[in-house]
Amino acid sequence: MLGALLLGGAVAIVAAAHGATDAGAPPVDPHIQPPIQPLSGPQVVPPAPAVPTKVTQLSDFLTWDANQKEYVAAFGEAEAHFKFALTNISRQVVTIYKVSTSCGCTTAHLPPMPWALAPGTNGEIGVTMNLAGKMGVVYKSVTVNTDKGTKLLLVKVTIMPGTNNPGMGTREQNQKLALADRQAVFKGDCARCHVQPGAGKMGKELYMAVCAVCHEAEHRASMVPDLHNLTHETSHELWEVWINFGKPGSLMPAFAKPEGGPLSQAQIRSLADYLSATIPAKPSPAAVTAPK
Repeated sequence: MLGALLLGGAVAIVAAAHGATDAGAPPVDPHIQPPIQPLSGPQVVPPAPAVPTKVTQLSDFLTWDANQKEYVAAFGEAEAHFKFALTNISRQVVTIYKVSTSCGCTTAHLPPMPWALAPGTNGEIGVTMNLAGKMGVVYKSVTVNTDKGTKLLLVKVTIMPGTNNPGMGTREQNQKLALADRQAVFKGDCARCHVQPGAGKMGKELYMAVCAVCHEAEHRASMVPDLHNLTHETSHELWEVWINFGKPGSLMPAFAKPEGGPLSQAQIRSLADYLSATIPAKPSPAAVTAPK
């Protein structure tokens, strides 16, 4: 009896392996996966992917007739004037709440702030650059701040050398103009950039406030030297002399108070200390061969 039972069990196992079932059921293909039965209880549905939203820019609201305006000034001309036209192309009101310039010698003219531009309306921003004491190519920037973003405008002036005196060379004409006007950077609106930022500062902080405005500017005037690439030797004494009394025949003004400048002797010494530690006393061979 026991042997019969064991034999019957083995036959059942073999039959199951070959797909045999009771009651004539069709064989089951082992390679077909059975359908997944849904889980009971509440189902967690993954959120739909977020639709990316458009990043708006000021150009979606305002268009400008130009990003940069240029002007060629005659020798001795006092001012250069520019106009930038803008249009609100959006369906929203655009509010201009502040306009600033890179230097006090450049001013912007526009309606009282805040200035609200209705959809479809036009406007104009005037810019005036004071040319006193300037020569060569000069760049200034105008930053327009709105509730929809910021816009940077550039103005460029090329000041032509004078020709009213045939016996005078271009270099002599430039020297004459610089000698007459080089202290102008400490007067009027120019003092906002060349005097006020240096109040109470010393050393590197003072240099970045009043010297880097000209010497480290991205668009230096053609007559302003790169102090890090001079072609001659320097010294602490040389820096003090230049800062105190300026450099005749150039745009370098006299910064000492007795000479009409804004700096005390302690501030001038701190600048000389900083420059002596920052700029090598002897130029590299590459600097020696560089054009003056």
